[in-house]
Amino acid sequence: MDENELRKHVLGGKKTDRVIFAATPEMKAAIEKVAEEKCVSVSALLTSLAFEEIVANKELFAKQGK
Repeated sequence: MDENELRKHVLGGKKTDRVIFAATPEMKAAIEKVAEEKCVSVSALLTSLAFEEIVANKELFAKQGK
């Protein structure tokens, strides 16, 4: 699966699930600051960072197909 197909596969559906994780106040503040500097929401920043990691490991999805 190439990057474009992978992007469509993981980002194209309806956003119904939530991922919740614990962070220190310092981590939360740092993420908020980065998001503000990039003029994006924290959610968009975290989604972007997660997608970068998915692309870096796209071989894990090669056998799954669409």
